[in-house]
Amino acid sequence: MANHKKTAKPRKPQHHLPKVGTPADDAYRLEHSRRDLVNFGLGGGRRGPAAWLVAVLVIALLVAGVVGLVALT
Repeated sequence: MANHKKTAKPRKPQHHLPKVGTPADDAYRLEHSRRDLVNFGLGGGRRGPAAWLVAVLVIALLVAGVVGLVALT
């Protein structure tokens, strides 16, 4: 009993996949491939203010680099 935990975490319900080659499997793969294409690169929805701040800083650094390069030549 030394290794027995007194409080066990509740587990998530298991989602069983359809058998390979069945119409249910084809529909499952089609749905998930479409969802992956739609969500590709979006990062889970709306972007917060931190992401916008990073984007503005990166653009400012690029502009400063171009201006510096032009000034040196």
